[in-house]
Amino acid sequence: MQTNESETAKQIAALEGVAPDLERLEVTLAEGNQAQIAALKKFAVEPDLKRLRDLIEEQRAEFDALDFLRLSNDEEFHSNFLAWLLDPNQSHGLGDYFLRSFLLQTGAQAEFHTIDWSRTRVHREWVNEVDGQWGYLDILVLNHTEEFLCAIENKIWSWEHSEQLTRYREALKERYPHWRRHYVFLSPRGTLPYREEEQKYWTAADYKIVLQLVEQTISNPANPVKEDVRAFLQQYATTLRRNIVPDANTNIAQLARKIYLEHREAIELIYQNKPDYRGDMKRILKQAISQLDGWILDREDPDYIRFRPEDWDKYGAQQTGRYWEESNPLLLFVFYCPQNPVNAGGPALALLPGTDEEIRKKLFENVRQNPLVFKPRESSLQTGVTHLQEYKWNILDESDFGNWDDPSVKSKIEGLVSSFVQNEFPDMNEVIVNCLSEFEPEQNGG
Repeated sequence: MQTNESETAKQIAALEGVAPDLERLEVTLAEGNQAQIAALKKFAVEPDLKRLRDLIEEQRAEFDALDFLRLSNDEEFHSNFLAWLLDPNQSHGLGDYFLRSFLLQTGAQAEFHTIDWSRTRVHREWVNEVDGQWGYLDILVLNHTEEFLCAIENKIWSWEHSEQLTRYREALKERYPHWRRHYVFLSPRGTLPYREEEQKYWTAADYKIVLQLVEQTISNPANPVKEDVRAFLQQYATTLRRNIVPDANTNIAQLARKIYLEHREAIELIYQNKPDYRGDMKRILKQAISQLDGWILDREDPDYIRFRPEDWDKYGAQQTGRYWEESNPLLLFVFYCPQNPVNAGGPALALLPGTDEEIRKKLFENVRQNPLVFKPRESSLQTGVTHLQEYKWNILDESDFGNWDDPSVKSKIEGLVSSFVQNEFPDMNEVIVNCLSEFEPEQNGG
């Protein structure tokens, strides 16, 4: 009994000793909150904020045709544009100027710049297979005469996945074992390859290099540019400045830096509490899809939510996809959820690479024969992913992001999923199922 009383006395004494510390902590927290409040108030009346807004509005007022056409954040468009510029034999009339400049700026060996580029060929989505896994390198520059190649993997808002850089390098080494080679991993901010091993092979290049080369090409007096090409390049430079490398605008970048340094505490506090737009959007979409009867969520990555109707899986043709090792559907619906939620889109219907090209060709042709139901993104069947139904872009309005915590935003996203399944999918489903079912007797009887 005395032991229990002794222990209780010790605990009481310990608690009494903590009390002054708790009081000091309370004062410290109160002072900290007051400091944060003062920092926020000071930030709210910063006169340079108006100047920054004016500069941004001035930049936005510049007409961007590519942004208007929903191409500014389209990775495939940027790859096509770069492939066009890098090809000395294309209609731009620049010869090998851009190709040589690109190689120089991305650190290619000096002897590469003396090559005769006139017989160079530039390929988009170079198809390769390593250990049974298919890959599609974005751009491959080949010069058979000089036995030189330049491989470019281009990432705008997507991520490197499934060790693709390693597989591309191994496939190129096997196909062109004795060639000189230059590997470029291109992204908006010059992101390094994920695998440390690949960092010694691939040069990490950022889109500032592309912007600088485009602007140099426009202004280069030694290599005059045709007026129509000049206008196209100027539009592309505008798109890069506004959407891909906005910090290339020196005035905006410098002023933003000045404001940050003067109000770092307030800005960091705001940033720590900003909404996770992409994470919230993906969570709402997945929840809405999972509640649909007869629908299955498929592979997810940082930018995409994929799903499909369960009924399609009973057809053998649907099982001929070969895009990922862990799942093999040929057709999937896709929501695009990029870091910048303004550019979110979907749902699109993706026709993936597969083991039977006849099935893919028939699906593509059936879709083209139903223009009232489908709006394909590509005009021809691609070796990689072909979008049988284009994304619906800007599924949310600018006002939605200012009212993100309002339940109406969640309802709007859920309503989009529900409307698609009830109103658009039935007609699409009829066309797809009719096509998939055609292959059942052919496969069973083959």
